Amino acid sequence: MNPENPLNAGVFYIEPVQHPEFLCHMVYKNGRTLPSAKPSESLIDALLLHTYGSTIKARRTHLKKAHEIHRQGPIILDEQLQFVLFPITVSRQRNQFWVNLYHFLRFTPGSAPGTTVIHFSDGTRVDVHADFAFCEKQYSKALVVNDRLIKIKEQNAMYAIRRSYT
Repeated sequence: MNPENPLNAGVFYIEPVQHPEFLCHMVYKNGRTLPSAKPSESLIDALLLHTYGSTIKARRTHLKKAHEIHRQGPIILDEQLQFVLFPITVSRQRNQFWVNLYHFLRFTPGSAPGTTVIHFSDGTRVDVHADFAFCEKQYSKALVVNDRLIKIKEQNAMYAIRRSYT
């Protein structure tokens, strides 16, 4: 893990915060939080650069070309661990609320109009100001893209094995 970027597969979600020193915080199991002076997309971008030599911009270009997702697409960091982050809010400052697919359980409509409750596998619940239908759509996109990527990698591995026998 990059010591400068504590973002890892254990994060449940990344939430923008209103604070004079921090732009977002990462929330882990049992509500443990870790604030960051960087916006959420910068954290993801730094992890992609350190781990894969890729950028969030390159991943978004791939989503457009391969999956025809032009806006608000999921970012797959590690498909084997299901470390997939998908945004559920829209932000002009690119400081969105990101959910980790691995720890996510389900969405339910919130008590107020335009709100949604996110349920995580450990029983944690978080209220967000995002439309329930939009959240469900984002979740579906994350599942589809992750599933396709896993299948593509499996097919490539099978092709390589078959080629070595011929």
